[in-house]
Amino acid sequence: MLIPLALRGVTYRAIGAGKLLSRNLAIYGLGGLIAPFVGIKLVDLLVTALGLA
Repeated sequence: MLIPLALRGVTYRAIGAGKLLSRNLAIYGLGGLIAPFVGIKLVDLLVTALGLA
């Protein structure tokens, strides 16, 4: 019952498996490599700003 509610408003587009894989690797792969460094830097800036170091 929740799945149709969750998909409401999302348009379905038929896309090939290769194109879908490359798009997901670009989004989640690069995000997985970049996000930890950004997060670590933000924590470092927060610790420095609060004077906890």
